[in-house]
Amino acid sequence: KGLIKPLLYFFVQEVIILNIHAKYFGDISYGKDEVVHIENGLIGFESYTEYLPIPFEEDDDFMLSLQSLENEELSFVLMNPFKIFPGYSPALTKADRKSLNIASDKDISYYVISVIRDTPEDCTVNLKAPLVVNVKTQEARQVILDQPEYAFRHHLADLTGKEEG
Repeated sequence: KGLIKPLLYFFVQEVIILNIHAKYFGDISYGKDEVVHIENGLIGFESYTEYLPIPFEEDDDFMLSLQSLENEELSFVLMNPFKIFPGYSPALTKADRKSLNIASDKDISYYVISVIRDTPEDCTVNLKAPLVVNVKTQEARQVILDQPEYAFRHHLADLTGKEEG
């Protein structure tokens, strides 16, 4: 008599699995939390703002395919610049930091667009205009650094050679 059973409420977060036919990987399933939104798109591809980063090697961000979710034929090869050129030191403007709501450098990941060719000597990376990602919000922007030491086209072989010597 008078026994009240406590009610348990379970809050279940809605999980939605989406699918895309990725250019380099075929059919891929992903969650909304994996999507990166690139404010204003990439330079030359401003109308595409939703992307799925897919690592070429599981749990390794050395090289990624940045697959457009709005055009299955559009994908970019990204590299972690610190793994190919540990001396890379991009300096963001206050406006860039503000637009991405960056509170701490720990919230930032940088990636550079790569052009992969038949021979390693012909492969290039763009250190001048990295993709900057706020890892907490998955918001990103491609920025143009005001640093003359970085160019839009660096040969990969030249970068790796500098670090070894």
